Amino acid sequence: MHKPKISLILPIYNAQKFIKRTLESAINQSLKDIEILCVDDCGADKSMEIVKEFANKDSRIKIIKNSQNLGPFVSRNRGVLASNSEFIMFLDSDDFLDLNACELVYENFKEGGGQNGYSLIVIVNLRVSGSSTNTTF
Repeated sequence: MHKPKISLILPIYNAQKFIKRTLESAINQSLKDIEILCVDDCGADKSMEIVKEFANKDSRIKIIKNSQNLGPFVSRNRGVLASNSEFIMFLDSDDFLDLNACELVYENFKEGGGQNGYSLIVIVNLRVSGSSTNTTF
């Protein structure tokens, strides 16, 4: 079985307004060897219809359906349990990634960040007066 380098875990609840941009930022990553785990948290809008359209076109997108609204914490955990990758990244349904975000995270881990089995890379998107910068800690 193929093991992707990174799993993007994306809890989805009433995100119809943002989900298309979020998914486009995920599928267009410079690192293509990823899986995108979309966890349906039983929202009332058309978010999941949009996700299904994307999933029909891109086999890296997998859908996990909660039986009821469980919130983002449980949804993320369900994504982690379904993950098949070396590393995990969380992405909220109203956020988007720079096109090289997965590649940068993967390279940082491979260059020594993950050598002891305990590592954390946090990417913070800072917004100041309409502009944004990414900072890695």
